Amino acid sequence: METLRVLICDDEAGMRSGVARSLRDYTFTVEDLGERVAFQVDPAESGEAAVALIKAQRPDILLLDHKLPGISGLEVLEQIGRIDGMVTVMITAYASLETAVAAIKQGAYDFLAKPFTPTDLKSTVRKAAESLKLPDYEDAVMA
Repeated sequence: METLRVLICDDEAGMRSGVARSLRDYTFTVEDLGERVAFQVDPAESGEAAVALIKAQRPDILLLDHKLPGISGLEVLEQIGRIDGMVTVMITAYASLETAVAAIKQGAYDFLAKPFTPTDLKSTVRKAAESLKLPDYEDAVMA
């Protein structure tokens, strides 16, 4: 079983702990690979903390709140740039077309609107994880 690292960057302690709780025992099988995937969740309470953690050890999946104290989620994306092997999902209660376009241009993969359920979270994280795992499989099949 492979364990993917998830970094949750949100200024709300309840959101960080809720994501960790929801993903703690969540696993799924990537059907095309027959590989089980689990998740380890690390928290960051600010954009600055997220940038430092990403630079220290790149997560596989970044769950990034848009509205943060200090630098915003979009500013985090500007600072880290596009990182191969990392998928970013923006989390926001303030989604706008403008924000979505800016985030996608800076490398965001998906959006998750607040409030969301554990089922919504797991579905989004699964899709992000599959996007990480399946390109390797598709490259191997095409070779």
